[in-house]
Amino acid sequence: MLLEKLLAGLDVVVEPFAICPVPAGLRGRFVQADCATLHYVVAGSGWLFAKGAEPRPLEPHSVVVGPPNLPVEIGSRDAAEILPAEAFCRPLTEGRGPSAGSGIVVACGRIHATYQHAAGLFDRLEAPLVEAFGADDGVSRPFDAFLAELATPQPGGVAMAEALFRQCLVVLLRRYCDSGECRLPWLSALEDPRLNRALAAMLEHPEHPFTLEDLADLAGMSRSGFAAHFAAAFDRPPMEYLRDLRLSRAARLLATTDLPVKTIAGRIGYRSRSHFSRAFRDRYGADPASYRAAG
Repeated sequence: MLLEKLLAGLDVVVEPFAICPVPAGLRGRFVQADCATLHYVVAGSGWLFAKGAEPRPLEPHSVVVGPPNLPVEIGSRDAAEILPAEAFCRPLTEGRGPSAGSGIVVACGRIHATYQHAAGLFDRLEAPLVEAFGADDGVSRPFDAFLAELATPQPGGVAMAEALFRQCLVVLLRRYCDSGECRLPWLSALEDPRLNRALAAMLEHPEHPFTLEDLADLAGMSRSGFAAHFAAAFDRPPMEYLRDLRLSRAARLLATTDLPVKTIAGRIGYRSRSHFSRAFRDRYGADPASYRAAG
């Protein structure tokens, strides 16, 4: 039931992917400071290295999710040289290029996957998530279709790519949770009926003027106990989470609708347009109108 609930609320945004053929004897270093990354082995074999984790072998159809702020290295175990990934990578739209030979070819991109536009799926992952799939495990088909869609953009390509990427994540999360781990830290909120009641109220009615006491009452917990449990699950206090949820919903409405800014502000619980604009600027670095125009 936990996985069903997670997948029912899973939202994804797709960015362009790169294809990275790392020659034998070398290793590419992938660095991403602000979000998780996904690496899918298209061909060849090699190893994954990350600080604080044991080296992991990679074969075709292996999937790696790299945590935010944690560089990962992919390539030869006894590499003569470690180079920035940019030395090997190029846009996927330029084609997959040469076969791996005795090296490894990896498709790489940034992951934007959230639960109900609120909790980042991999934001608090502390070590790389690695799953090894065989050619017949079911992951290769959606991944290959996803990469093919990105490589040859067509009308409706963004919607198609996002649908295919969601399939890829479903396959990955099924395997991850079937293993009995399912260690994504904030999932405890979905497993804990007390936190779940408060979380559901925030997700369903972000416009409601909740107080910390209101949310604690929904959870059936003391104010301090609820605040501590919630912060442990989401790495931020409940009211900060609610503010971020509201602004995230606003950003999505600005990007996908023509609703007036004042209407959007009201829909997420801000009575004052100016107050909303200040909060939005603090979060996104632009006022709502400029954010919409830039998109």
